[in-house]
Amino acid sequence: MSAMTINLGARHAFLRKYGIPSGWQQHQLGNLAKIVGGGTPSRSESRFWNCGVIPWATPTDITENNSKYIQKTSEYITEAGLQSSAATLLPAGTILYTSRATLGAKSISTVPMATNQGFANFLPENVDVDYLYYLLDVLTPLIKRLSAGTTFDEVSKRDLRTVWCAVPKIREEQTSIAQILNAIDTSIERTRFAAEHAIFVKNALKQCLFTEGVLHEPQRKTSIGFLPQSWEVVPISSIVKNFQYGLSKAMQQKGEIPIIRMGNIQNGEILLNDLKYVTLPKKVIRPYLVNRGDVLFNRTNSQEHVGKVGIYRHERPIVFASYLIRLLPDTTKVDNYYLGQVLNSYTTQCRIKRYATPGVQQVNINAKNLGKVLIPLPVGEKGLEEQRKIGQILEGADALIRTFNPKIQALQILKNNLMHDLLTGHVCTVLK
Repeated sequence: MSAMTINLGARHAFLRKYGIPSGWQQHQLGNLAKIVGGGTPSRSESRFWNCGVIPWATPTDITENNSKYIQKTSEYITEAGLQSSAATLLPAGTILYTSRATLGAKSISTVPMATNQGFANFLPENVDVDYLYYLLDVLTPLIKRLSAGTTFDEVSKRDLRTVWCAVPKIREEQTSIAQILNAIDTSIERTRFAAEHAIFVKNALKQCLFTEGVLHEPQRKTSIGFLPQSWEVVPISSIVKNFQYGLSKAMQQKGEIPIIRMGNIQNGEILLNDLKYVTLPKKVIRPYLVNRGDVLFNRTNSQEHVGKVGIYRHERPIVFASYLIRLLPDTTKVDNYYLGQVLNSYTTQCRIKRYATPGVQQVNINAKNLGKVLIPLPVGEKGLEEQRKIGQILEGADALIRTFNPKIQALQILKNNLMHDLLTGHVCTVLK
């Protein structure tokens, strides 16, 4: 009792994927909305761009927009620029839909704006705008089959107009379905905002803790900035007993034990997804087993990502690859978690990257140069206790941040299931 029959245009056979429930009607997209393209004013004419006040969207503006709605764009054009091109000033409430290269990214405009030619924009006429916004999610996989092009995929406005779909006859039912899905979107957006806020708070905490400490001491000026009076500035080599390079062995999709690679280090975390494996004698593996609290450093990567640091926070037996370095600290001088957190701070990362040397395709930071990097350090027995307090505070902030992704994923799964059920008629809303 699902509800969608899709016609993929003249070039495709009529697909009977879904039935049409009672009270629903078949329509082509061209009957539900006016579909309008975009254009680009000449880049050589400064009068089309300078002092422009009309928001002008490119597909990147949509793909980088984490919200259902869009108000600002990265570029603005003038009225003269609009008139000189194929761009159209679209009213607020238009669904901006990317139809070239990246197909199917979309947002609803909240202010009048124009787009470039990478869009087929929907101006709803005989359908609720929010309902059509979600319906396009269901239709996009089928729309992509219509795409053609030599250098990139593109779907024409003409083909989009011919796509068949089914919608409830009663506008209130469309609105009701959209409101349910919009409530899930609102929950997802609020959870993402909370996650971003938690990251912001943690970064502010790091800045404060690594410059002021937790004991409210007077500060003094040092070679790396103002620090508490009892702290010292030390090279990493003075507090690390050994810099251990990882295993240089062939990896497989399956094997005896997983191995951490540079892609597993993300935002200070070591993620156990997309793992590779190695199968080696236990006596070879044993020295490379990673322990909870170990600090791993990414010594080879692009300029942007070289120097990433991850703290291992798992119990699973695992080893690490050769382009990573494990820092084995002198625990009488430095706490593992303090070390991992201070290496991940913005100012320390800046100092680390100064030692990056160019390679064939990537840049490198070897153990010797890593050892030269200066860090702020509370010293002595009292200082070690302060390190632990700082580490605990920041580990607590990280633990909070980690709680958000599972919530977002669960909400997204719920949304996907509801979209299928509601937009195909498997579940019908009850109107009173």
